[in-house]
Amino acid sequence: MKAAQKYPVSKMLASFGGDIEVLGDGHACGTLPLTELVMQPTQVYHAGAIIALADEVASAAIYGVPGGAGPDVSKPFPYSIQISTNLLTNDPHGPITAESKVIKRGKVTVVETEVHNSQGKLMTLVRSTHLMVDLTKTGPHKREILDGRG
Repeated sequence: MKAAQKYPVSKMLASFGGDIEVLGDGHACGTLPLTELVMQPTQVYHAGAIIALADEVASAAIYGVPGGAGPDVSKPFPYSIQISTNLLTNDPHGPITAESKVIKRGKVTVVETEVHNSQGKLMTLVRSTHLMVDLTKTGPHKREILDGRG
């Protein structure tokens, strides 16, 4: 069996042990193992960890590269401005898998993400809205930081 391709991920997702394994135009998949870093005291995934995985994978589906690759200031960056989440069940084993698909592109982009548990059962539905931002003109950024000079 061929090993899955791994893509660079954001420092946050990497610190949780997560990976982006599929990346295409408007589509991405990622996984997150169950560890003490992402679990509730009841030994299942913390809702925040599930949502963080979904948000990272959704952003990768929009942007075309995962967060760890660093921002390309020549293209708009997807800032999450709304995340609607339905937590249907949880998983005491892991890993979980998130699959995101862009359903509407534009200045405001919408993504649907499904998160499945280790048995392949749907555990979370996420719809996220992202504002596409020119990083050189908008936000609390300094151009020097984005250009790697800061």
